[in-house]
Amino acid sequence: MTRRVISLAAAVLLGLFTMVLTTTDAQAVTPSGCTTSVQWVQQGSDYFQGKGNVTCTAGTYRAKLVCHNMQTGAMYIKYGTQVVTAPNTASAICNTGNVAEKVAAVADPLGTGVTGCIFWSEWIQQGSDYFQGKATVSCDTGTYRAKLVCRNNQTGAAYVKSGTEVVTAPAMTTAICNTGNTAEQAIGAQAPAGPGATGCVAWAEWVSTGYNSGYYGRGTAQCDSGSYRVQIACHNNQTGQDYTVYGYGTTAPYNDTTTCYSGNVAQTVTAVPL
Repeated sequence: MTRRVISLAAAVLLGLFTMVLTTTDAQAVTPSGCTTSVQWVQQGSDYFQGKGNVTCTAGTYRAKLVCHNMQTGAMYIKYGTQVVTAPNTASAICNTGNVAEKVAAVADPLGTGVTGCIFWSEWIQQGSDYFQGKATVSCDTGTYRAKLVCRNNQTGAAYVKSGTEVVTAPAMTTAICNTGNTAEQAIGAQAPAGPGATGCVAWAEWVSTGYNSGYYGRGTAQCDSGSYRVQIACHNNQTGQDYTVYGYGTTAPYNDTTTCYSGNVAQTVTAVPL
C-alpha cells in the first residue's frame, strides 16, 4: 500500500513537472537582433512585385511589409503566412506591381497590449498652395491612435500631434502635422492610456546657446500617462566621450527637457518611467 501511494505521488509530481516544462516551452520569445531586406521579384513572365525578408537572432516570427502602389500612391500592410524560428528567414510579398518599402518581424504568437507598431510618413497637399506631413500607424495588437513628432523646418522646433481616430489592430490610423511641417516619427499610442508611462515619444534638437555661435544637443520626452523623465545619450565630438544626462522629471502630458554640454550632440533620446 505504501509503495502504491509513493508511486502515485511520484506520478503526480512528474505530471506537474511536465506541465511546467510544457508551459515554459510554449512561451513566446520576442523577436530580436533582426535584419531586413527588400527585393523586386518576378511573377510569371510579365509582372514584378516587392518582396521583404526578415531574419532575427532570437524568437518565433513572420514578416510584415509596408507596401506602396506607385500608380495610386496608396500604401498598405501585408503580412506573411510563413512562421519561422530564429535564425531562419521569413518573407512576405506585396501585390503585383507594388514595392516593399519597410519590413518588420511579427512575434508569433502575438503579444499583449499595443505591440508591433509600424509607421510611414507622407507629404500631402492642403488646398492649392500648401503641404503638410502626415503619418499612418498600424500595430499588430491593441487599441490605439496615431501620435506624431512633427518638425517645423523653418524654426527647427519639434512638437507632438495626436490623431483623434481610435482603431483596433491591425487597422491603420493617421495624424497630420501643422501646415508646412514634416512628420518625423510616429507611434501607436494606447487608447485609453494605460497605467504607468504609456504613449511616450522622444526627440532631439540642435539648439543655439545664444552667444558666441555655440550650440548643444537638447532632448525632450512626452507621454500620455504616468511620471517620467528624459534621458539623453550625449557625445563629445572633440574628445569622443559618451555620457548620459537626465531631466528632472514630470507627469503626463507635459514635456521633460534637458541638454547635453555645450558643443555636444544628443545621439539617443528616450523617456524613462519614474
